[in-house]
Amino acid sequence: MKAAIDIGTNTIRCLIADSQNGVLNPEYVDMKIIRLGENFKKEGIITPAAVKRLKDALKIYAGKIKSYGIESRDVVITGTSVLREAPNARNIKNTVRKEFGLNLEIISGEKEALTTLRGISSCFNGLDEFYSIDIGGGSTEYVCVKNGAPLWKYSLNMGVVHLTEEIIKSDPVSEKDLIKLEREIENKLSLLKSEIIKIGYKFEPLTLFGTAGTATTLAMVDLKMKEYDRLKIHGYCLKKQDVSVIYKRFIDTNIKERLNIDGVEAGREDLVLAGTAIMMKSFDFFEVSGFTVSECGLLEGLIPD
Repeated sequence: MKAAIDIGTNTIRCLIADSQNGVLNPEYVDMKIIRLGENFKKEGIITPAAVKRLKDALKIYAGKIKSYGIESRDVVITGTSVLREAPNARNIKNTVRKEFGLNLEIISGEKEALTTLRGISSCFNGLDEFYSIDIGGGSTEYVCVKNGAPLWKYSLNMGVVHLTEEIIKSDPVSEKDLIKLEREIENKLSLLKSEIIKIGYKFEPLTLFGTAGTATTLAMVDLKMKEYDRLKIHGYCLKKQDVSVIYKRFIDTNIKERLNIDGVEAGREDLVLAGTAIMMKSFDFFEVSGFTVSECGLLEGLIPD
C-alpha cells in the first residue's frame, strides 16, 4: 500500500492505493481546496494563512495514512507551481518534514507533465497517441503522446488562481476583463504553438484528455451533478459546444450565483471562469472539437508500480 499527496496552487489531494502490474486500486481519494497561492503575486510569498491551511489539511491526511499502517518512506509528496516560485518554499519544506515526517519534493513543470501523463496512462487501456491538458492553479501543462511516449511537453506559467487575481476585477466579469483574460491566454498559446511548429510538429486531431479541477468541474456541470462521483466523471466526453454553453453561464453569473449551478464546488466558484477560458482556447490550440475527462493525473502518476 502506497500514498501520494499532491500540493497544488489551489488544491491539495491525497491518494492511498495499491499498484499491481501498472494497475491502480484506490483505497482512499480526497481533495481539499486550500488556495496555497492566494495573493502570491501581490505578496510575493506563500502567506502564513495559506501555510496554516496546508498544515491543517496535512494533519488530516497524515492521520489517514497512519490508519492504513503506511510508513513515511512509502509516501510520495510533491509541490508544483506556486512552490516552484515561492521564496519561502524551503521553509515550508522544512515545516512539512519537521511536523509530519514527510519529504516534500518540489517538482519541475516538465516532471509534472510527465508524471501526469503516467497517471493518465495508468487509467486507460491501450493509449498510444493523444494530447493531454492539466489546468492548474498556477500553471497549465500541455503534452502530446505519439507511439506511447511523449513527443513534446510544456508547462506554461498560466493558472486559474493567478489569472483570476490579476485580471478579473469585476463581478460578474466585465467585457473589458473578459477580453483581457482571453487575450492573455491566446498570446501565451500562440507563442507556444509557434515553438512547437518550429520543431516540425504538424497538429492533428488526436483525442484530448483533460485532468484536474477545471476538467472535472466542466463534466459535473454538464452532468448536473450535485455530488462528486469519480466513476461517472472518469472517461466522460464533452464537445466544444457543450463547454461553450457552460462558459456563457459562468460569464453571465456572478461568483455567488455560480454556487447555485450544479457541479460547481465551493472554493472553485471564482476560478471556474478562467479555467473554462483556458479550456476553450486550448481546443483551438490542439485543433480538437472536445475532450475526455481523466480522473487520473499527477496524483496517480506519483504512485510507484
